[in-house]
Parts: sequence; structure tokens; C-alpha cells
Amino acid sequence: MNELIARVKGMVLAPAQEWRAIQREPIELVPVFTRYVMILAAIPAIASMLLLMAFGLFFTAISTAIVSYILSLVAVVVTAKIVEILAPKFGGPTDADAALKLAAFAPTVAWVAGGAIIVPILGSLVALIGAFYSLYILYLGVPIVMRVPQEKALTFTLAVIGVAIVVQIAVRLLTGIFL
Repeated sequence: MNELIARVKGMVLAPAQEWRAIQREPIELVPVFTRYVMILAAIPAIASMLLLMAFGLFFTAISTAIVSYILSLVAVVVTAKIVEILAPKFGGPTDADAALKLAAFAPTVAWVAGGAIIVPILGSLVALIGAFYSLYILYLGVPIVMRVPQEKALTFTLAVIGVAIVVQIAVRLLTGIFL
């Protein structure tokens, strides 16, 4: 747990320095998911569930929390694959491990700030700021972790964000049909 807290603190306060540390570390899918992604992705899911329950929407709260949590986990894997595929087009190597690092650690601040949504209105603003900061953290990590040249880092980051948005919209439309 101390490692998780130290990593979150590093991503919030000194993301470029934290990316350099992450870049040097080995990564495995299962440990990074069970010890990091699954824990942090639960924060906004639980917060939204509690908020909806406060308004008496118990079934909606539980189903929304489960779906949003699962989609957050899937988003990490999909984003990693997108990053891995796009990197060579921007001068970076095809590196599944580096792509997983970027996808797993970039949303850190968004997940933590997502816990604030339990507070109506103000919490949503905090969560939005956290999401935008996570995009900035993604941009900082691109040249360090994916070794994309600095002059192409912004374009690469925007391409990843664009493709990820399209994937998220498609997933939400598909899951909306089944809910």
C-alpha cells in the first residue's frame, strides 16, 4: 500500500520524475492491475455509487458503479493497445510494456480526483480538473516512457486521446443497448 501511495504522490507532485522511475521499472499486467489499477479505478466508481445511493437510487447506483468500474479497467487495456499501435507512426518503438505503463499510470490523478464526485457540483469540478491533469501527465509520459520524439509528443498524445474517445463512445453506445 505504501508503494501505491508513493506512486500516486509522485504522479501528482512530480509526474516527469515519476515517469522516469516508471520507465526504468519492469511491469507485468496482473500485478499492475491488482496492486494499482483495480484499486484506484474503484475510487470514482464507489464515490458515484454512494452519491446515487444518497438520492435513493440503489439499483442504479450499484449497476452504474459496476459498469463504470469494468469500463475503466477495459479502458486501460484498450488504451495500452492504442498506444502500442500508434507509437511507431510517431517515431517511437512498438513496446507493449511501455504502452501498458503509460495506460496504467496516466489516469492516476483522474481516478483519485474522481473520488470527489461524491460532493455534488464542486466534486464534479475537481474530477474534471483531475481528468485534464491526467491528460497532461499522459503528455509528459509519452517521450519518457514511449520514447516518442519530444516534437511529436503533443501530436501523439492528441491522437491517443482522439482514438480513446472514439473507443469510449463506441463502448458506451454498445453497453447502453444492454443496460
